Amino acid sequence: MSSMATRAAVPRTTSRPSLPSSDRGARARCPAASGSSAAAVLVVETSTSRGDVRAAAACRALAFAQNVPSNRSAFAKRAQIAMKVDGESACLGNKLRLDGDKEPGYENVDVALVLARMPLRNGDLPLGYDLRDLDPECLSIREGFESSLVVGSLDVNVGSRLPAEELAGSSSSGKRAYLSNISVLPPARRQGIARRMIEHALQVARDDFKDVKSVYVHAELSNVAAKSLYAALGFEEESREPAAVSQTHGRPPRVLLRRDIG
Repeated sequence: MSSMATRAAVPRTTSRPSLPSSDRGARARCPAASGSSAAAVLVVETSTSRGDVRAAAACRALAFAQNVPSNRSAFAKRAQIAMKVDGESACLGNKLRLDGDKEPGYENVDVALVLARMPLRNGDLPLGYDLRDLDPECLSIREGFESSLVVGSLDVNVGSRLPAEELAGSSSSGKRAYLSNISVLPPARRQGIARRMIEHALQVARDDFKDVKSVYVHAELSNVAAKSLYAALGFEEESREPAAVSQTHGRPPRVLLRRDIG
């Protein structure tokens, strides 16, 4: 992995910068939020730490918790989220091949985990965050006993296409990278965290994987905010999912966006 760092403003957090020298990362500082005496730090990096993998899985489960039926009890919702955390943690660990196992369908796909985390000062959560509204699984403890709250994550998948994905790139030469599972905790949204993670993912695809020429991402056709973000980052529409396909899968129609990096 190559080393690089960037700095940008990130509001509403309190933490300290502390990364093992072996970790690849990008730090962002800003003035402390009102009532806080510490500078805020957001670390965006790739990771294979088991604690980070588990916390990233919890972040995704909570970020997509709106998909849990609204008529379920609070206990049932928590139980379903816990099951999703277990399943996503095992799946992500296999994609990263932490134990040598390979996730079915990903035998020829290389995966990198990009996450955004906020290192904690004295175990205190950043301003504006409450574990009663989140999940303790979002906390990660690394070697050296550094605790962090993982607030966002995504996968960089390098291969000709995503497994079980009909909407695949076709206009690029060389290897392709697909961004997937882009998720940010609800209280961390609208702070530029998704943009920071995608920018980092573009550098990972370019610098850490040989011969990757293009990066792809899927978006729902009706998701104007997501498409605007991708456009601002240089992505352009390459193709659209046929209506028959989206209807068969019972989901909104999507578009496939591409940015060339090679």
